[in-house]
Amino acid sequence: MGIIVRQSLKAGLGSYIGVGVGIINQMYVSTKFLSVEQLAVSRLLFENSLLFAAFAHLGTPFIADKFFSLFRDDKEGHHGILPFLLFLPLIGGLLFSGLYLASSGLIRAYYMERSPMLTNYHFLVIPLTIFWLYIAVLESYCRNNSRIAIPNFIREVYLRFANMILILIFGLGWLSFDLMLYLVIISYGFGVVFLIFYIKKLGKWYWRFPDRSILTNGLFKQMLAYGSFTLLGGIGVNLMLFIDRSMLAGERGLIQTGIFIIAAYIAGVIEIPRKAIAQISIPLLTTSLLNKDYDHIRMINRKSALNQLIAGGLFFALIWISIDEIFYLIPKGETYSEGKMVVLFLALAKVFDIATGLNLEIILYSKYYRYATMFIITSAVIGFCLNLWLIPLYGFTGAAIATAMTTLIYSVSRMTFVWRKFQVQPFSLKTLQVFLILVGMYALTLLMPDYQMTTFSAMATLAIRSAIFALVFAFLVLKYELSPELNELATGLRKKVFRS
Repeated sequence: MGIIVRQSLKAGLGSYIGVGVGIINQMYVSTKFLSVEQLAVSRLLFENSLLFAAFAHLGTPFIADKFFSLFRDDKEGHHGILPFLLFLPLIGGLLFSGLYLASSGLIRAYYMERSPMLTNYHFLVIPLTIFWLYIAVLESYCRNNSRIAIPNFIREVYLRFANMILILIFGLGWLSFDLMLYLVIISYGFGVVFLIFYIKKLGKWYWRFPDRSILTNGLFKQMLAYGSFTLLGGIGVNLMLFIDRSMLAGERGLIQTGIFIIAAYIAGVIEIPRKAIAQISIPLLTTSLLNKDYDHIRMINRKSALNQLIAGGLFFALIWISIDEIFYLIPKGETYSEGKMVVLFLALAKVFDIATGLNLEIILYSKYYRYATMFIITSAVIGFCLNLWLIPLYGFTGAAIATAMTTLIYSVSRMTFVWRKFQVQPFSLKTLQVFLILVGMYALTLLMPDYQMTTFSAMATLAIRSAIFALVFAFLVLKYELSPELNELATGLRKKVFRS
């Protein structure tokens, strides 16, 4: 588990820098210089491209994660798997582009009444999707070569920083909104180019035909079958993540969509630790699953769940104890603050989800991978139906309730399945201890008196309250040794400080 924490820390550093850039961009730059409608359009293009990329890559990143170990051999150029991994998304990208263009009339008709502005730019989803699918595939290749820091930096820092700079230039009046969107998409194309150069610099750009002694017809069919199932799963995951805002745009318009997007972004910060831990855990899980080492799987899952809860729970608490200050400080906060309850519903669901550990990864990379797809597709259908029911009734709050309910159903289903098939569950006494510490500390913050909010007082209160909360929480976690890995990291840092 120590290697997971160390590698996650390196990847997490880029993630948290990206979070910082993202916070500045989404919570200040975008809200200040973009109208609510423009913000909604730009985010919908981005999020819809992620949804379509999950279809267009034909499951290639999952194929790489599951089967790369069969090809791994630097002396033999990984037996030519790289060209194979790059060819599949090309087919998927062409197929997607044709289907999207054929459906263009239906898309325009759906959004024309409530969100006509979106119809002017919806075609930009095509190039953005192509760039996203190759970013995902090249990231998977880097991940299986034990390199996640730079790809993570490109995704989390470079792309967000480029987006922020272009919005700033637009805000200064030097770009039109149209040109800004085109340049944002070009920046994603450069992300693909940077990944290619990075792989070449590593000396891992092995361009040769796949080795037929390994990529036999039998294995090829197995890979395609696995990719097909995980493809459906990827579509389902992204439907769960993004269908709410797309339906909001069609049913309630871009204003409500923009409010929901900002609230969802605030809640989404909670998931950052999970992404870093899951990335580096995948190779270890696949090895343990192949060896049927369920004790090791149990250990990885339980410790990952605990560390995810510690980090995610802290972020949730820091957000919620200062939610009024956050909305007060962001531009157009009086509008975006209407989404306060959206933050609560989504954040609570995310905390529970990350506390359940790596259940999805365990299912996805085991012989039961087909069930992962079934769970995801079923949850996506449930989410669609709940959104269809609740959005007309309650607008963005209904969308948040629908998404939270879907997340909870999905999490419990995965956790129950993993327990029944592997006798692996994520919770322990330490899980309860972390929960009680968070609840107790939050209760104490309710004793703080009300005050007259100004820009200065809101900033000071947010900073001081957050610092005190984080320090006390860290002290209690370390004192009671709730996470041996964090205690080990703290001890190492302490030794380095005193040595210097």
